[in-house]
Amino acid sequence: MTNETPPLPTLPMQLMLSLGCWLSSPFALRCAKSAWPPSKESAALQQAVAAEAKSRASNLLTGILRYYDTPYAHTVSAPPCIWQRGNARLLDYGLKGAISGDQPIVLFVPSLINRYYILDLEEERSMLRFLSRQGIYPLVLDWGEPGAYEQDFGCADYVTHILNAAIDFIAGIAQSRIALAGYCMGGNLSLAAAQLKKKQVSALALLATPWDFHCKAFSPFILEKQWLPTIESLIAAQKNIPADVIQSLFYMTDPWVFEHKFRRFAGLEPESRAAKDFVALERWVNDGVPMTAAVARDCLIGWAQENQLSRGRWMVDGGKIDPKKIKLPTFIAMPQSDHVVPYDCALPLAQAMPHAEIIHPSAGHVGMIVGSHAKKELWLPFAAWLRDI
Repeated sequence: MTNETPPLPTLPMQLMLSLGCWLSSPFALRCAKSAWPPSKESAALQQAVAAEAKSRASNLLTGILRYYDTPYAHTVSAPPCIWQRGNARLLDYGLKGAISGDQPIVLFVPSLINRYYILDLEEERSMLRFLSRQGIYPLVLDWGEPGAYEQDFGCADYVTHILNAAIDFIAGIAQSRIALAGYCMGGNLSLAAAQLKKKQVSALALLATPWDFHCKAFSPFILEKQWLPTIESLIAAQKNIPADVIQSLFYMTDPWVFEHKFRRFAGLEPESRAAKDFVALERWVNDGVPMTAAVARDCLIGWAQENQLSRGRWMVDGGKIDPKKIKLPTFIAMPQSDHVVPYDCALPLAQAMPHAEIIHPSAGHVGMIVGSHAKKELWLPFAAWLRDI
């Protein structure tokens, strides 16, 4: 797979958001307040604030432009596609030539809105390839972009029409049950599939999976009810919700992260390992997948505003999805520094699982998968758990 220098789609919005947040920060506001009425001291303070703002803006733009001008290609060897439904593909990372029930089989289910290859970012930064070398048989469901087949799909449809069919296909070939491993919102889809496909699924892993969207960390984003019809009408007017809009919503949860990471990148040696790793990861971040209008409605209204998951109101195939009904061995990874799925958002799901083994990687939402401690803190424990169940 090659991904040559994709654009940074939400640059203007992210840039204004970051600079706006700094200028409206408590420090800047205190500076402005103390600068009135004018005095020699306040004039000096104003100059210091202006110099700091100029320096930050300059470093931020330097980092952005350097990133944008850095060529990059995702050049890892492509795994074989062994099954397809609509635009979704089942990719075989077993590297053995044939699925066999003689070793643990695990199907990875990524988010619908991010490319699967964060699990296979580089040859040596690949959770999937690592597991294969550990005697595990990993496969991954590449959702692809919504096409004609998926155009009217909501989250539940992706489970019933694609994920469940992929599970049937794998279990049929292997003549054995399989484990599911869902990452981010892929964990929610995997949870539903595990409840529906009890005969085919042997175990469940939930990696940074959101659940309680009314947790304290997300409280600023909960709208008053009178705004929901307006949001729904805006969503319904779109065929697909562009990836850059989705990406901007993530930055709203932590507006400072955009500024911090690109200012840090500006200070790295261009040919250093850290700089190359940054570019590889950012290319993935900005290579998002559009949402169907129905998925956007499910996630932004049903899950986020109405908190359907935590309240037990998410319906799939005519039934409510209830983690307490899952009696399977379960592996849960809750990163300690996750700003995408905060700890308090994921915790109620972990507490509801009756047979859960829980780990707390020190990294964040993405660093848990590809960071410097990923092998020690996630890959190895997960491989050991799969072999023991």
